[in-house]
Amino acid sequence: MFKLRYLEDKDAGGMLEWMHAEETKKIFQKDMSSMTEDKVLSFIRAAGENTVDKGFMHYAVVNDADEYLGTISLKDIDDVNKCAEYAVSFRKCAQGTGAAAYATTEILRFAFEELGLHRVYLNVLTTNLRANSFYKKMGFKFEGTSVDSLFLNGKYESLNWYAMIRSEFVSLKEAN
Repeated sequence: MFKLRYLEDKDAGGMLEWMHAEETKKIFQKDMSSMTEDKVLSFIRAAGENTVDKGFMHYAVVNDADEYLGTISLKDIDDVNKCAEYAVSFRKCAQGTGAAAYATTEILRFAFEELGLHRVYLNVLTTNLRANSFYKKMGFKFEGTSVDSLFLNGKYESLNWYAMIRSEFVSLKEAN
């Protein structure tokens, strides 16, 4: 029903859709509404294929019709400490479809089984209740809160930190 593939130029419109959404302004420090098609195409082309050596991986999450639903990433891949940061962004039409759960499971499988990472971590606004709930549901463990760590939309916001280590992923796989 869903799959991951490398980002392609044709994904630019879908990426701009979530980048320009009102909800995005509330949860991203970077001003995504200033993103243009040229900037998104540059990002897609820089993401390319086989960028693990550059320290990141960005994949498109698509449906059976190859329609772009969102982007899932591993960033700051650290070969010494065997860890990476997880990030995900989806179009509104993909919410509640299971696409994010599928993509998260796949990127974690790749991180732990293919890249041999030990730990995958993320941070999310404490006020983003939907995302906090999703990360817990996927098996990420809450590690703590960085209080007032971002100045966003005129006020300080706190971040919740989550992580998963390889043994936890293996246990989750065996339970399912």
